[in-house]
Amino acid sequence: MIVIPADVKESVRQRVKALCTTAGECLQHKIDQPSIGYRRSGGIAGSAYLQRNHVNFNPLYLIENHHEYVQQVIPHEVAHLVVYQCFGKVKPHGKEWQSVMLEVFNRPPLVRHSMTSSTLVQQQFEYQCACGSTQLTIRRHNKVVRGEQQYQCRRCKQILTPI
Repeated sequence: MIVIPADVKESVRQRVKALCTTAGECLQHKIDQPSIGYRRSGGIAGSAYLQRNHVNFNPLYLIENHHEYVQQVIPHEVAHLVVYQCFGKVKPHGKEWQSVMLEVFNRPPLVRHSMTSSTLVQQQFEYQCACGSTQLTIRRHNKVVRGEQQYQCRRCKQILTPI
């Protein structure tokens, strides 16, 4: 179990509150404060649960990459909730979300993080396509092995195959 210091939790709470206030003022819409949870979920930095108005943050990344987390991940997840409250159900990283990230939070609309964690070591499996090789997580690898899923290269659009 990961113990998150009280001052870190408070800084997260304050950041979420400030982002909601900023969004409400900029968009002239009442933004409800979400509940906040801390639960590790693989390599995912955070999650937004739209109908529950809840955000979940990965404590490992939060503690080990605090500055980047506060600057990028927290706004990313709060933007999902803001978009849902203002526009309803839309594409997760669509134009509304990108607009909130850029114009309201003044942050780049990055979909993936580049943080690392010394305690979070995931087994990776090598796959290939026409572009070369890439790594898949154990979760994705197991889905391929079970025949439940195929993954496609983002560049060449070819189906990834295990090496």
